[in-house]
Amino acid sequence: MTKRQWSAMLFLLILGLITTGCQSSQTQEQTEPLRYGGQYYPEEFLLAGKPDFWEMYDLNVEHLLFSSGNEGNQALIAGEVDVNVGSDSKTVALFNAMPDEMLIIATVQRGDRYSTMVPVDSTYESWEDLKGQPVGVRLGTGAEQVLLRYFEETDGLDWNDFEWVDLNVEDMTAALENGSIQAFTAWEPTPAIAEAQGVGRVMRSYGDIALVPVSLHTTVSYAESHRTELVRFLAAHIAKVELIESDPEQAAQIASEAASAQGSEASPETFLKVFERVDFSLDVDENVIAALQDTAQFLYDQGKIESIPEFRYDTSFLEEAYELYNAE
Repeated sequence: MTKRQWSAMLFLLILGLITTGCQSSQTQEQTEPLRYGGQYYPEEFLLAGKPDFWEMYDLNVEHLLFSSGNEGNQALIAGEVDVNVGSDSKTVALFNAMPDEMLIIATVQRGDRYSTMVPVDSTYESWEDLKGQPVGVRLGTGAEQVLLRYFEETDGLDWNDFEWVDLNVEDMTAALENGSIQAFTAWEPTPAIAEAQGVGRVMRSYGDIALVPVSLHTTVSYAESHRTELVRFLAAHIAKVELIESDPEQAAQIASEAASAQGSEASPETFLKVFERVDFSLDVDENVIAALQDTAQFLYDQGKIESIPEFRYDTSFLEEAYELYNAE
């Protein structure tokens, strides 16, 4: 073999090693999970029940479900998740805790998300009728905040008029059924579950009180180093919304089966009701930012926070995600 042939063989060997190393690095990067801190929201069950949303974009997602936004915030701040989801009050809390590090990349819900449920055969028609009664709510959540706002705008009601019972949303329907509480206020799908099971009926919902957007948050550092993953992650959310809008019956069936696997029994009819009631738009628009600012001002006036944060958001991730989704 000539010297030139040896040189060519050596070059090809080195090139092969480099290529193999690059492919191994890419594979490792793609299999590194995006840790997503979700909550017991209706669309979260849909995501959990249809991993195809992630797989169609070659995305490995570790999808966790927290009982409340407080837990999700703590996980994001501690670096235990890369993205989390939370209501408007939790967005305010995040930006107050780490104002230079938090970033909003999309929303997942807004509008008529909270309802107060009373026993289906009760005579309760208003909060006036519930004075002195035990009432369930998960304290420290958006449900508490929306009630505080409602009470502030309604004459004749005071927070101390009621016996507040701090409950996880998973326990509220059973507590209403056994009579340990006479009402509860929660976010969907818990009200719809109580309704579908014949335990409760809606006494009041609060879409007219506040927009209460639910946002997807990440950190600036994660966004800077994982743009591709976040764009794919949001493209999967776009596919989720498309299924809700184009085939709500199928979406409801998938969500119901996933909820059952998580220990939260809810019929497809339950999720169908929620998918028709709630706005699942992803866009971060001026109405969303105004609603966040309004919530922050309310919490400040209530003495719940010491300052009003400035909200940082970047719509370019979602814009790229729409391009990716439309290119499929």
